[in-house]
Amino acid sequence: MRYFLIGLLALLVSTGAQAFPFPSSSNNLSSTIASTNTFQSIQSSNSQRMSCVIENNTAGSNSMYVFFGSIANATTAKSVKLSAGQSVSCSSYGGMVLTDQVSIAGTSGDAYFANFQ
Repeated sequence: MRYFLIGLLALLVSTGAQAFPFPSSSNNLSSTIASTNTFQSIQSSNSQRMSCVIENNTAGSNSMYVFFGSIANATTAKSVKLSAGQSVSCSSYGGMVLTDQVSIAGTSGDAYFANFQ
């Protein structure tokens, strides 16, 4: 067993095993809703996306809707509804990350937080 472990270690060192690459900084795309009940893009699809979080930062009780996918297909019925203070992330079951376009709709002037890596 000891020789097996030594051989495995030698194989890992010789193949140049690398650490998982993490981005050095995040991309804050926070803004406000431009037009009531009209989806606006927060970020286009990105196959390099490692994470994201979107939060409804409105001071009132207005809901926002976050859609993952082509903005042409965005509807409130197919979106994640966020009440004030609620958030959604791009992480999905099993540690996968959604890399689709991310869009949002809500009430004009209401603020949202959006951060991507």
